[in-house]
Amino acid sequence: MAVMDEFREEREALKNAGLKKRISYFLYYYKWHVIIGILVIAGVGSVVYEMVTSKDNAFYAVMLNATELEPAAEFNQAFYDYAGIDLNEYNAFLDASIRISSDTGMADSMTMTSVQKLAVYLAAAELDVMVTDSASIQQYANSSAFYDLRDILSEEQILQYEPYFYYVDMAVVRRIEESQTNLDDTYEPTYADPTKPEDMAEPVPVGLYVDNAGLMESYYFSGEDVVIGVYSNTTHREAALKFIDYLMN
Repeated sequence: MAVMDEFREEREALKNAGLKKRISYFLYYYKWHVIIGILVIAGVGSVVYEMVTSKDNAFYAVMLNATELEPAAEFNQAFYDYAGIDLNEYNAFLDASIRISSDTGMADSMTMTSVQKLAVYLAAAELDVMVTDSASIQQYANSSAFYDLRDILSEEQILQYEPYFYYVDMAVVRRIEESQTNLDDTYEPTYADPTKPEDMAEPVPVGLYVDNAGLMESYYFSGEDVVIGVYSNTTHREAALKFIDYLMN
């Protein structure tokens, strides 16, 4: 019997068959069509849902090598209120999940993941500020990652915050970048005290030392000194400057 004739006989038999047999027949011949269809619909629906419900970022702070403590939620919300960030409309993050060991011999999985995450977010211009201890920020500060604060602070803010400036020597920064470009791993930079610009050839303030009780009660940093820097490719400069004022006042 031809396949089409057999198929017609089955269809004729199904006309008088019960509901259970009809369902069984349908699932036998069409279950994969149904499964694939459901997956396609679910996938499209998920993408559409993300497009409709996703919120833009209004602020992203990397709290590098920090441990979030119980009062952090209140501290964070107080900043969002201060900066006028409505979390119903925007996302904002004070992200304490990034941990990078300064010991090159201790490159654990968390450090590797954090380095990759930091690099991807920085390349995508998702980050606005970094807050961390002075030892952890050193390698990032001695690069082109952060703004010269004199370029973004007002004259009044410069006068107010200048005693708290964290300086780097741009002559050293350029030498580091040259060695990286030339794949020269023999160069070992000597860093001057970041609080002593007089000891530098080209001192540039790229960070601020922070002494904020609310911050220290909300986040634990292993180092004694905490520094904030503003990323040079931030897309939320106004929010970053408000965060500086929030921490410094």
